[in-house]
Amino acid sequence: MTLAQLKAFLWQCTRLNFFILLLFSLVLLFFTDQVFTLHEHFYGGTLVAFKRDLYLVMGVYKLLWIFFNAIPYWVLRSMEKAA
Repeated sequence: MTLAQLKAFLWQCTRLNFFILLLFSLVLLFFTDQVFTLHEHFYGGTLVAFKRDLYLVMGVYKLLWIFFNAIPYWVLRSMEKAA
């Protein structure tokens, strides 16, 4: 795999994961009650705890996205510009 292919792959991964994060944020913002009602049987906590846990999962996903997609893409992009 060449650096150009790796850069293109990381760009696609970064875009895809950004839109997943955006969708997750919008669902969390507008439809938390409906999602809680749907998963209430599997989740034993309260709505407040459910929201807290969703924000925690979203934060971990965001950190993983930054460290494994965005930063490597930006590094490859800066390497390409420097060369």
